[in-house]
Amino acid sequence: MINVFAMNAQQNNLECATPESSIPDPAGIYSYSTDLNYFADKDPVVLNIYFWGIKYPNGHNDFENREHDVLQAVANLNIMYNQFNIFFKYRGFEEIDSPVLPNDPNGYYILETISQYHGLTSWATANGYKKADAFNVYAFGWANWGGGIASMPGLTCGVSSDSIANNLTVHEIGHNLNLGHTRSVNEHTTRDPQNQYFNADVSGDKVVDTAANSGFYDSSCQCTPYVDQNTCNYFGTETDNSPDNVPYDIDHEDVINIMGNAYGCSEQYLTTGQGIRAREAIAAGYYNAAITNVSSLYEPYAGAYFDPNNPNDQLYKPLFQPGFDYRFFECDCDCPEPAPYEDISFSYTQNILKQVSKYENDFSSIYHPNHTAIAIKIENEPIFWPQPRRCYDNPYRKPNSGSITKFNDNVFNTNITVTQKDSLGINNNNLVEQLEPGLYKIEKRYEEGNTEQDIIFKQE
Repeated sequence: MINVFAMNAQQNNLECATPESSIPDPAGIYSYSTDLNYFADKDPVVLNIYFWGIKYPNGHNDFENREHDVLQAVANLNIMYNQFNIFFKYRGFEEIDSPVLPNDPNGYYILETISQYHGLTSWATANGYKKADAFNVYAFGWANWGGGIASMPGLTCGVSSDSIANNLTVHEIGHNLNLGHTRSVNEHTTRDPQNQYFNADVSGDKVVDTAANSGFYDSSCQCTPYVDQNTCNYFGTETDNSPDNVPYDIDHEDVINIMGNAYGCSEQYLTTGQGIRAREAIAAGYYNAAITNVSSLYEPYAGAYFDPNNPNDQLYKPLFQPGFDYRFFECDCDCPEPAPYEDISFSYTQNILKQVSKYENDFSSIYHPNHTAIAIKIENEPIFWPQPRRCYDNPYRKPNSGSITKFNDNVFNTNITVTQKDSLGINNNNLVEQLEPGLYKIEKRYEEGNTEQDIIFKQE
């Protein structure tokens, strides 16, 4: 029982082992700005991301929902960083068996030391388990030293499998984007550049609009002694390390900052200065290998579009990654395959056949219906809902069910008779010919979830 308890405690460890950097920023890269207008003229930048699920050497894995959790992590990343016009394109998830290590039956699934994490990444790189054109997230089982670790800046991080779907993945990718912990033993509390002890641009996280603090979490009690977990407000009387010992100036937003360590309160929050620093790190070229086109966001990560040459496939459902607000507008074109991203010659209406929230967690429901074009909300663009793209209007896709509504008085009223039809019935080539004279509504339902309606008045 004691061992089981210890295992669970390690699985749930949210502590980050990424060390504070003592290396000065290179000259000419960072502005240390906190101006929200910085983002006004910044185009969207899209970064590839790939996940690796580490298993025991024997192929066993304690986390059967890792693929779902990975998708939740992708959603969390986009919800957090889209405000800075930073987007993540999910490129996939792969489970891999750890190698057998000397005197260690757990391999890289359970990481006893931080050096074992570096051993994992070295082994993965040498054996083809690292994508050169993407951020690589290694989901190990758990570790004795914490829940996550990242290179800073870099394209590689590790997260314990129990923490993938929570904010820790977003935290570690923040390190990859050269965002440090908001806590520091070196940074003074003032955010005022006129103060003689101001050093926020050269110490700690090198971000001016995050309050200095020495850390909210105390590992000795596994608690936040100066943070109210109900309100997530700081109530301590600590002082900074300047000669004047000025009391810390810590707001609620500082407590909930995702790069902090007020575990239990850390939320999806970053400051303007942190967003600018991440954008400037990208502009410096650190991540050029992982940058892809905006058009990639309009491509499915799994599933397939209908192929009339392979009609026996049970379900064609092109799945799109979570974390975006989608609208699928009714469109019309000669497009049995989705139109290229650059082609906007198709016609479309304002009729929304499907709408998906960025907070949707039924990932199987995020798909591209037939007869629609895709719109993704981009918050910092001049047009909140930009031009729909990739009209998909396949005339060969057959409905899987439907209904026939007969208006018994031959006018549109509530005196109706509804007859349900299965796949054979609704696709009957003689369906209309077999109807008695009168006014009808024929509704066709498709596997993807969308419907079509036709009104027919059949005369004698």
